[in-house]
Amino acid sequence: MAVSYVGLNSLDGIDRERLKKVVSKYNSDIRRFGAKNNLKFHVKVHEVGSKVRYSFRAHLNFGKETLTSEVEGWDLRKNVNSVMKKLMTAIEHKFHLEGQKQEKFHPKKGKDGFGKRVKLKLKGLVKFI
Repeated sequence: MAVSYVGLNSLDGIDRERLKKVVSKYNSDIRRFGAKNNLKFHVKVHEVGSKVRYSFRAHLNFGKETLTSEVEGWDLRKNVNSVMKKLMTAIEHKFHLEGQKQEKFHPKKGKDGFGKRVKLKLKGLVKFI
């Protein structure tokens, strides 16, 4: 998967490596959704006094679909992780990957013979259809 970084030059060398390391952890999870995925990662740095505030935005393209997530905060690693987790959550919601309930067994909707036999056995009847 191709990851393109926008505004990466605003970070120093150590922060660049940390950012790339955290984003690469999520590459294998995102890669399994298709080969044509393109991740664009925007980085902005705001200096407030002596502190640095980070703003991250991630865009993931699935053909015509685009999923986005963004976070602002003071800690680099924590914010990059939260952006990527939000992106993974958006992917799961888009493609309905997790959380689907199993259907309960219903004797009338079962395959021919099986549901009826189970229903009769449960009622205590010996007769098989």
